[in-house]
Amino acid sequence: MGEPCGGIEVWVMFVPEAIVQDQVTGLFGFRLELGRDDSGIRRQARRTGFVHEKAALAEFERLCRQRDALHRQPRLSDPVREICQGWVLARQQELEPNTVYGYLWLFGLIFPYVGGVRASRLSARMVERAYRELETVGYSRSTLRTLHLILDKAFREQVGINLGVHKPRESDDERPVWTLAEAQRFSDHVRGDRLYPMWRLLMVAGLRRGELCGLRYGDLEPDQGALKVRRQIVVEDPGSRVRVKPPKSPNGFRTLILDDDTLKGLTRGATSGRASRYLFTGRTGRHLRPDNVTGRFNQIAVAAGVRPLGPHQIRHLIASNLLDAGFGIHEVAERLGHDPATLMRYYTRVSATRRLQATNHIADLLIAGH
Repeated sequence: MGEPCGGIEVWVMFVPEAIVQDQVTGLFGFRLELGRDDSGIRRQARRTGFVHEKAALAEFERLCRQRDALHRQPRLSDPVREICQGWVLARQQELEPNTVYGYLWLFGLIFPYVGGVRASRLSARMVERAYRELETVGYSRSTLRTLHLILDKAFREQVGINLGVHKPRESDDERPVWTLAEAQRFSDHVRGDRLYPMWRLLMVAGLRRGELCGLRYGDLEPDQGALKVRRQIVVEDPGSRVRVKPPKSPNGFRTLILDDDTLKGLTRGATSGRASRYLFTGRTGRHLRPDNVTGRFNQIAVAAGVRPLGPHQIRHLIASNLLDAGFGIHEVAERLGHDPATLMRYYTRVSATRRLQATNHIADLLIAGH
């Protein structure tokens, strides 16, 4: 642990006693016993290199909770809160930080209603009542369906109980999406913006906001008129840290063919001698944050006189209009970086015009001349 000094490591002990400091480097670290594995081999976790004692202690406590969640057998007498939190902690190593945060946030919605109830006394009626209350205060059915999914999974895996709760119904509401007129108004208004090449790329390619932030000059292939999507930048809660990650799914790795005007706008920046390797940066030269992109997008939308629906709805707009124009599911899915089945389920909507066309077409086919 730490850097050796003449073959001897010198440490100063802190409270709690598990946290120690290397007197040579000044860095903090700890060693934690994790018990024995299934074959009886002793396991330890060693962590060093923490600049601050507080950071070392936070990591030590996190590993302790994870170890305890793995080794303590959940009981039916445990409250719902412990069952759910234990399920997340036991899987913390295999889950992305954003996923852990999301699961704990979702469970936190239902804890005020049933968190203190013993697992053995939790009924389907209690959970369904909580769902109704949450919908009443404004949570969407999509959120409640995700909560239901992980709650059901936690109880089945932790204590072997099938709660028998009815899944919240899918939302009857259509996703809010701009009209073509709104999209054109936004595009006209944003022409003078410093980040116009990014906004144009969003409008024609439908990239996710994290994918936009993660684009680098090396991803451009001007001779082929193409742009490669190879990474994304995500905001990790809590703490709002940012991290560079691969795209959301294997389908997210893709090469986009761009129109001439969009390509020219991007390559102009690539040849301007800028120091940053990222295509789109803030005024300090650092890559953009996805949450800031959303905020700026909505500010521009309000100034342009259109609904501030966020950049993600552009993907729905592109998908619907390409499908309406007769492009195939696989073509559209490839452009958006989606699985075709996912595209069909989430990103299509039937316009009023298409409904009328379908009605008239089948009437002409089957009832012609009557």
